[in-house]
Amino acid sequence: MMTGTITDDQARALAQLVSLLSGDKRWDVAGVRAALSKARRQASAPDLAIAAIRCAVNPEARTPAVIGMDGPHWVAVPFAGGRETRPAKCPTHGIAVRLVDGLCTGCVADTKAADDNRDDTLAVSPDQAETNARGARTVLRAIHTARTTRTKEQDQ
Repeated sequence: MMTGTITDDQARALAQLVSLLSGDKRWDVAGVRAALSKARRQASAPDLAIAAIRCAVNPEARTPAVIGMDGPHWVAVPFAGGRETRPAKCPTHGIAVRLVDGLCTGCVADTKAADDNRDDTLAVSPDQAETNARGARTVLRAIHTARTTRTKEQDQ
């Protein structure tokens, strides 16, 4: 897997792709290369590529210079020198909080469960509970498999 700062060959290829992905904005390759050059120390090559592509497809990003700026295209990508742009996590549940109300889905569920006026007709039947449990086990297995596979690829 690629790590470290982006090389000139990688930047040249990425600039071509980002230019094509920019659509109606028509970012020129030279402008994208300049932006990548300025941003090359802010993240690893893969993270910079992801951020540049996100920036290219964002209709509000008018110029490739935005690639090197702090913003939503860096979400979930460590950004050297910038503020933390990843969503905050709930201290109770460890789940990302929602931007709308600042609660995570676990807090919302806890609030609803504690509501004295809840409708008891919404109870889940035993058959549905078993179906839900089977689905949850399947999802957990898939997540574990994806994590294991990703870790093996990173080690290569």
